[in-house]
Amino acid sequence: MTDIDALRFEAAEYRVRLFLSVDLSGSTAFKNSKDGEARETGATPYWVTVFQRFYSDFPGLFAAEFQRQRNDSVGADTCPELWKAVGDELVFCGRVASKKSCAVALDAFIKTLHQYRKRLSDQGVDLNLKGAGWLAAFPEPNRTVQLRARENSPELLPASEALELSADKEPFQFDFLGKAIDTGFRVASRAQPDKFALSVQLARLLVNSGPDLSFGHQIRLERPSILKGVNKNEPYPFLYIDTMEYLPTQAAKQLEREVLREGEVPNPARLSEYLTAYCKVVGTDEITLKVDSAAADVGVPESYSTHKKYISEHLAGERQTEFDGEGIGDGLAPAEEVYLEDASLSPLEAAHEVPGDT
Repeated sequence: MTDIDALRFEAAEYRVRLFLSVDLSGSTAFKNSKDGEARETGATPYWVTVFQRFYSDFPGLFAAEFQRQRNDSVGADTCPELWKAVGDELVFCGRVASKKSCAVALDAFIKTLHQYRKRLSDQGVDLNLKGAGWLAAFPEPNRTVQLRARENSPELLPASEALELSADKEPFQFDFLGKAIDTGFRVASRAQPDKFALSVQLARLLVNSGPDLSFGHQIRLERPSILKGVNKNEPYPFLYIDTMEYLPTQAAKQLEREVLREGEVPNPARLSEYLTAYCKVVGTDEITLKVDSAAADVGVPESYSTHKKYISEHLAGERQTEFDGEGIGDGLAPAEEVYLEDASLSPLEAAHEVPGDT
């Protein structure tokens, strides 16, 4: 029995995953442009080559940058893995056990975005990049779904540690569902090349960490607006990190913000108070993590503790059902054999009697 199999009926431990999205901006126009349609060799348009390079190169560059920044404070956390490609968008996912791990992954991702933007510019490719990030807690209130069963292996049960541990290692084999995931994609839709969009929970985690986190990025706020279906249509704060580096319009954008007095960095303490008040209004739990790998663990949310009891009871029932099913199967096998044997003997006995009677 593998370690995963041994955890099939164990309730999943509380965990937090960081989701990071990068999207090619201006892709539709590029595909339909003269340069995008150019076919220097063979039948492949240039835009296909550019997109293939993006899909293959960006994940490796991100992993290398994460590894460059990684230190003991990150602990055992690894670089978020590619979860899925959604059209021109790549979405990465990784479990984070500390604020430091979250900050390192986010900073590495933003640096990779900037460097890849520079690469496109140096190559004369008329495309840009925009990004977003959000957090989601599992197995409550969000859930993991296994997309395909492992060959010759039993099903990984919902909310089990076996399922969640497998998803930590290979997120591309699973789907993630829930309010935080839906909200995250809505937040990502508001991203702009100069503004890396953040969910409220991610921004709150970072802004509450103070200078000790050494994050290196300032979180800015624009007027809230409605995100369809999110928080009962209560206007959602537009929180973002400045990502103007290597933008061809960088100088003009900076002057524009100064003239219009937009994009000023809010006081972190006041921003924290505002986000706390907002979450109280919409009923969003705060996601808490320890500062770094050396710090003591923080408590899990009350909502998780409450649901863990029911998850454990459900999985215990699944274990019993599976055990009973195996027992019934084992008990029936001999009986079926006897029944079949008896059934096959009766006609033979009758066959011997018929000739004797005639």
